[in-house]
Amino acid sequence: MNQQLLFCSVLLAALGLTACGSDGGDDAPPPVIQPPEAVTEVPSSAAASPAAYVSYAAGLAATEVAEPLGLDKVAEAPLSETTEPADL
Repeated sequence: MNQQLLFCSVLLAALGLTACGSDGGDDAPPPVIQPPEAVTEVPSSAAASPAAYVSYAAGLAATEVAEPLGLDKVAEAPLSETTEPADL
């Protein structure tokens, strides 16, 4: 009886140690996730119409730490005398 108990405990210990082993086969580096490119200029396509400008402005992420947008490509915001102001 003692031999069977000894044999079972040795067998369980060997199985446990075998299951914990690793061959280190995972050598691939984790993928690098690039942060989204920072928007620094208002594109000229946003000045095509009031709707395009509102669509562009509504799609911007609200942040307090980003740099202000440059307006070099847009002389002035497009205006419309007939449409109601849009909510952003």
